[in-house]
Amino acid sequence: FLPMMVHMAILGIGIDTVEISRMRDAVKKADRFMVNTFSNTERAYCDSFADADTHYAGTFAAKEAVRKATGELSRSFGEIHIIRNKHGKPEVWTDGAKRTNLHVSITHTAMDASAIAIFES
Repeated sequence: FLPMMVHMAILGIGIDTVEISRMRDAVKKADRFMVNTFSNTERAYCDSFADADTHYAGTFAAKEAVRKATGELSRSFGEIHIIRNKHGKPEVWTDGAKRTNLHVSITHTAMDASAIAIFES
């Protein structure tokens, strides 16, 4: 007996890179940008780090990667939530629910933060 195999098709892949220095400037200058882009949960997560700008840049890159992977470029950044699970893995939430068909990974260097998103059926 072989277990039933479930085949998932990749519908889209998105990638984005954000310069941390540009995010640092945006965080300092634009309260409206912060409120419209990041949820309270995302802001609390990023602000819990000494290098919060790095985490904001990574979270923003993940949101843009999700928009590219899904093709939903008209979806606002504030409608996409990147929430870390209890193990620290970023998960995508939209419309109040975890998106099990969207996967993201975030990385950064001293200068840039990047993210990739995979959208599957």
